[in-house]
Amino acid sequence: MKVLFTVFLFAAIASFAGALALIVYRQKAMRALQGHKTPELYKKIGEIFGYLKAYIVKMNLNLVKNKRYKNITSLLVRINYEDKISPEYFLFIEQTAVIVVLCVTFALCGDLLISFFIGVFAFFIPELILRSKVRKKQDEILREMPDAFDIIAANIEGGLSLNAALGRYSTRVKCSFASELMIVIKKTQLGKSFSEAMLELDEKLCVKELSGFVNAFIQADKMGGNVKEIIKGQSAEIRQKRFQYLKKKAHEAPVKLLIPLMLFIFPVIFIVLFAPIVIKLMQGF
Repeated sequence: MKVLFTVFLFAAIASFAGALALIVYRQKAMRALQGHKTPELYKKIGEIFGYLKAYIVKMNLNLVKNKRYKNITSLLVRINYEDKISPEYFLFIEQTAVIVVLCVTFALCGDLLISFFIGVFAFFIPELILRSKVRKKQDEILREMPDAFDIIAANIEGGLSLNAALGRYSTRVKCSFASELMIVIKKTQLGKSFSEAMLELDEKLCVKELSGFVNAFIQADKMGGNVKEIIKGQSAEIRQKRFQYLKKKAHEAPVKLLIPLMLFIFPVIFIVLFAPIVIKLMQGF
């Protein structure tokens, strides 16, 4: 019970700290827009923190040469964060999460052992968030692909080539799949073949439905075939698979609701129903 209370209390304080940080950042941005200068103390603190961060990130270069951080690098590539976050900087984020969570938890409960275990769990929180972002992007792309293929096929029917149809879609539509297609178009403009660029996209995103489209296109490009009909067929197939996936999720929802019902709703109902009876019995004795 003590551990559960500590976790809930930490979540509340973390939410408050996040909101406070957003307020401070907003006020700092407003002062910058109004022409106010940052106090010298804040500048000194920022410089010291920047120096420590740069030193730790440099030391982390020797710790990220393993399979785990290769996988993290591939995850960063999937959401186009490879230029923003390096593996050694990602390790710095994990280290910062451990220190902050350990200190806050120890200040709340005063138990070093509990704080240590929660701090170890906090080390994996950035990776969990990263994987969640990757899954979210994959779901977005899977949701956008059927409509995207329909639009591309309509452009081809209008007389455009496949490259022109993809370029038109990627410039006219603002979504995750269009952004990835824009990267493919830029690679082809730099001299890479369209098949190679699409294979790299397939390897990057790891979406099975996209793999089917890429393979069908390459086969049609090599052996000959109606690209428009292939795209329409892939669109219908992906739409059907998406419907089946959503249907499966709908059937799984009642089972997943059992856990919050048993943990949060049923105990409250039992307390409301039986607490007066227990109190009267205790008063009677």
